[in-house]
Amino acid sequence: MTNTVHGMHHIGLTVPDIEEGIAFFKAVFGAVEVFRTGPFNVDPDFMTKKIGAAPQSRIRDLVFLRCGEGTSVELFEYSGEEMSPPKRPSEVGGTHICFEVEDVHASVERLKAQGIDLLDGPNLITEGPLAGFDWIYLRAPWGLLLEVASFDKLGYEDGSQTKLWRAKTA
Repeated sequence: MTNTVHGMHHIGLTVPDIEEGIAFFKAVFGAVEVFRTGPFNVDPDFMTKKIGAAPQSRIRDLVFLRCGEGTSVELFEYSGEEMSPPKRPSEVGGTHICFEVEDVHASVERLKAQGIDLLDGPNLITEGPLAGFDWIYLRAPWGLLLEVASFDKLGYEDGSQTKLWRAKTA
């Protein structure tokens, strides 16, 4: 057996309401629900020792979503602990998830029509290793920052044999 990493399987996110999370990812990213588990019947030791959660918390539901051809998204809804808002990107543990789209400008028009909370942009990077990257951040109803981006080629690609993951292109 080797220790080969094949890629990123999924990103797990905690949401305050799983139905709202599913609806959001379906509307914004065309996500497809693959399966749900329903509640987990586990003890406090499982919560702390197996997944690092507070001992009084419980998993109310878990769903896996397929978003295009990339990494899957796993949504959790917990109970038993007060929920705090997501961290800002400038804080340790702050995060965002970027989805590659065919055309960020067309995506922005669609997201505006859906009433999605968009930050400023789209923004095109014209110099350096990210040259050609056209992107915008958006905010999920529960405050999580997400990004959509499109590009044909990035600046770093001319000088590097190792390439970042890309959606399959025709």
